[in-house]
Amino acid sequence: MAEAYYLAIVCLLILSLYGIDARRREKRRKFILKERMPAELSEGQLIRSEHYIRTEVPRKMHGTLDQLYRVLSGLHVLVDSKTRDKHQVFMKDIVQVSVYRVILIRTGVRMADYAYFRVVTPDGIEYHKRTLLDEAQVIDEFDRTQTLINGKATPSNAQHKAMCMSCPQQINCDDWQFSGRHQS
Repeated sequence: MAEAYYLAIVCLLILSLYGIDARRREKRRKFILKERMPAELSEGQLIRSEHYIRTEVPRKMHGTLDQLYRVLSGLHVLVDSKTRDKHQVFMKDIVQVSVYRVILIRTGVRMADYAYFRVVTPDGIEYHKRTLLDEAQVIDEFDRTQTLINGKATPSNAQHKAMCMSCPQQINCDDWQFSGRHQS
């Protein structure tokens, strides 16, 4: 009699867990459809979300990645979310995520050479696949930024007013064409 009781309890527990799992799968399916997530990601597995990473080699770099997926090929793919007025990805976004890729490679993770940028606008969500910089390019960008911050290099001329206006290196710039301030 006790065996039948325990068997009934186990069966109820299994059915309950199956119902919870079915609801979770349905919730994920609706999320993927709403997001219009690329098939590669929706078929993959989310490995990390909002995860801090760092390395000392090839340079001291760190950051917090948005999402890291393992796709069916076995490679890992980064996803970075941006909120914008328009669906666009900037070079600074590619550099940022390329740094994350270098850090992850240095920790032994097999990475794809591209990432997805999840751009959220008032018009909705779009995923943009972009090729990332390789390690040598990331080091060049890193070193260039450090020389600018240390005042040992001259910033290149901004091509757009917004670039100059938001640049923290205005004070080191020989070309004040967009800043509204001119050197004497």
